[in-house]
Amino acid sequence: MFFHQSMHVRHFRYRVMLGVMTALMLLVPLSTSAQDATPGVLPGQDPNAPCANGRLRVQDLTLVDSSLDQGLQRSEDKAKAWQPDSRLYTLRLGCPLLTSGYQWEGVYFSEDAQAFYSTDTGAIDAVDDDPATIPTLDPAGISLQNVYRSLVRAGFGDGLLLSAQGGVTIRTSTDTHPFGPPEAPRNQVYAHIAIEVSGQTTDVWVSIADGTIYRYP
Repeated sequence: MFFHQSMHVRHFRYRVMLGVMTALMLLVPLSTSAQDATPGVLPGQDPNAPCANGRLRVQDLTLVDSSLDQGLQRSEDKAKAWQPDSRLYTLRLGCPLLTSGYQWEGVYFSEDAQAFYSTDTGAIDAVDDDPATIPTLDPAGISLQNVYRSLVRAGFGDGLLLSAQGGVTIRTSTDTHPFGPPEAPRNQVYAHIAIEVSGQTTDVWVSIADGTIYRYP
């Protein structure tokens, strides 16, 4: 009799454990989806600080210009350690890991290595392009404060989130290396921003020179 009671107890415990594990499996995806939809503030961070929830907002672009020089120097040091002849091709603005603030990274081209180098991932991508056709991004004159003003004039609200994957990407557009829609004039610098609006992502390219916004139809 004791044996049968013991078997019954073990069977009951097994069913309880199975039920708990099933409930947890059902809850985890729901929690993840909710977090993706409305990211919460990171622990210990000011909720009003840039990237406080791990995502950039439109309003965060108002204060970022003061961080550009330091961020650019940091990424350039990485690139020069890779190849001394490296030159800036793309600037990227995103959020630092698990804290608020800004993080600048770059993509650099080296003629000696005939390759691109990404400072955020360390990835090296070989290319066959003629080095003379690969534009160098001049950071002088880049102001995301002006980009912010253009976005606000176009109706994008301060609280809108930028895409977690995109952030802000700045690059020179040329005939050989186009960046942006066809109607965006070449030989200009553009900031590409992916903004989440009503559950959909809107891609815009803002001219650094005059603030004009371009989009694909």
